[in-house]
Amino acid sequence: MAESWTGQSLQALPATVLSALGALGSEFLREWEAQDMRVTLFKVLLLWLVLSLLGIQLAWGFYGNTVTGLYHRPGEAPREPRSRRPERIHP
Repeated sequence: MAESWTGQSLQALPATVLSALGALGSEFLREWEAQDMRVTLFKVLLLWLVLSLLGIQLAWGFYGNTVTGLYHRPGEAPREPRSRRPERIHP
């Protein structure tokens, strides 16, 4: 008797899991459609982020060498930073 009950429950398990996932998915879709303003705001912010990153990438492609040249001049040795504390001279 126990074997037949276990067999029946194992056969019904995939159907139960699929129906639960289906209910969860439909609830998620209802929530998603009900909050159109949040979805629109999310899409606008995501688009702004992607376009900003694309603009930075394109600008660096055009002006990267110029910017690097402003900081690293060829032929000059880098200067060492000055110490904040004056060195003590021992007599």
